[in-house]
Amino acid sequence: MLKLTATGQRCRAPGRHRDMRLVRNGPPVTAMALAVAVTAMMAGCTGGTPASRPTSAHPAAADATMGDGTARSFPPVFAASFPLRPTATGGNPGERIALLSSRTGDLLRWLTPLQKGVFDAVVSVRDGWVYFLRGGTSASIWRVPITGGVAHRVRAGYIPSAVSLDGQVVASVTSVDHGDVIELVARNLVTGQRNAIIMATNPDNNANNWPPSIFSLTWAPDDTHLAVQFGLTAAINSVLVFDAFTATTIGDGRTAPAPCTVTNSSSCDEFDPAYLASGALTYFIQRISSSGTASASLVAWQAGRRTTLLSLPGGASQIYNMTVQGQAIWVDGPPQPKGPWTIWRWSGGAPVKITTLPPLGKSPYYGVGGIAW
Repeated sequence: MLKLTATGQRCRAPGRHRDMRLVRNGPPVTAMALAVAVTAMMAGCTGGTPASRPTSAHPAAADATMGDGTARSFPPVFAASFPLRPTATGGNPGERIALLSSRTGDLLRWLTPLQKGVFDAVVSVRDGWVYFLRGGTSASIWRVPITGGVAHRVRAGYIPSAVSLDGQVVASVTSVDHGDVIELVARNLVTGQRNAIIMATNPDNNANNWPPSIFSLTWAPDDTHLAVQFGLTAAINSVLVFDAFTATTIGDGRTAPAPCTVTNSSSCDEFDPAYLASGALTYFIQRISSSGTASASLVAWQAGRRTTLLSLPGGASQIYNMTVQGQAIWVDGPPQPKGPWTIWRWSGGAPVKITTLPPLGKSPYYGVGGIAW
């Protein structure tokens, strides 16, 4: 039976907040736009448990970085956020971060202490550091060495932002006109060029979907195209791509054709865009059929063509992270309320199960709040 313990004993586990990808590519550039790239830290060895449930992998043609059906190396460790078990009233009393083996899921070390009322949600792993969002009375960005040690605050406050892989362009989400207009602002730090894209205007002070959610900002390798996840409501999410320095409104955003229609689905959402080094844009699609059956897939979009990289085991992935080399790690939510969560990785070929977390009540922790490698 899997156990997560405060003493750091061997265990299996993992996690990630869908809206907490502060950055997808690049090193720190400005305090306004903290860059936390998610890249492979070093080569690892293959292992783990092959997927036991039916699954399919559909490699993308003519792009080896998008999955060619063969297994690749994967980052040897990942960081995950673990919420404390919910209280009797359903509240979450706190959340902490651990470093785990990508091969076995064994706990290597706790990176943040157990503090009730403190919520540490992992954002990314970069150059030997784990970056995370610390919530509570106010949100701020912190980092801690993967080797363990004292965490330090990087920046007070939080805004969705991203920096390109080469550090030359930045983007952030801002509010103007007393918060009634939401803009996506792109800046070229070399040329000084700036462009603002109006993403939404408040239609009604009583509107229950204001403000919309805009997060998971990610730059393409060309430093021109910018992808975001736009959530009009909790149940309506789309991945949009913009020409960052020429677009003026959300209407200029482009996306691949929807893979499902209102006739066969009650829900069809797109989540967590992430560019590969090849320039292909990857993201998750989650569908719920009219009969209530859930399915999910990892797809790539390039040159106007969408390709399914793989259909996810369980079909209910909620939290994931992707490297620019095309290796994915994700968490399946429980198929039944209060059931176990499952952690998977993929580096070409079939997905591999890393570990299964215990159901509610079998550990001091339950679920996953964030995951990155």
